[in-house]
Amino acid sequence: MFLIKRKNFMIGLFMGLLIFSIYLMMMGNYPKVIYRDSSVPDAEKVTVLDPPEGESVSVKNGSEKDFFIDYRLERDRLRSQEADYLREIINNPNASQESKEKAQKDLIALAEKVEKEMNVENLIKAKGFEDAVIILSGDSANVIVKSDGLSSKEVAQITDVVTRTTGIPMDKITIVERK
Repeated sequence: MFLIKRKNFMIGLFMGLLIFSIYLMMMGNYPKVIYRDSSVPDAEKVTVLDPPEGESVSVKNGSEKDFFIDYRLERDRLRSQEADYLREIINNPNASQESKEKAQKDLIALAEKVEKEMNVENLIKAKGFEDAVIILSGDSANVIVKSDGLSSKEVAQITDVVTRTTGIPMDKITIVERK
């Protein structure tokens, strides 16, 4: 009698653990993958999530082949403008010491962000992907990868690179495929 109760208890316990682990898996503790159909008219338009000075910037491209190059050029242009603005504040003799210090901190943060994005993009390419762009925005990351279809192993590789390099948790990473 005691043996049967113990056996039923163990089966119930393992079933509960199985259900609990499935529940955790379905709660979203994994990166989101967005599949983009390039036949959709807006598939060539990407809006920058964290543009400087509250601007909304779009990169529109007629050629799928040049999307990654055009996006990087536009991003670099905007970052250069932001860095120039911060340097003007730092070098302005009429600016308060407090605003100069804030501008210096913002300039350092911008340089760190650029370095992280470049490192992640290069590491993703090193994993065998043709091209990739990452957009860091606060505590989230959006990764656009040139691919005809990502396997779960490839998604895990990309997620691992982003998590290790930026410290952003998996549930804050969005991966977009781009052909």
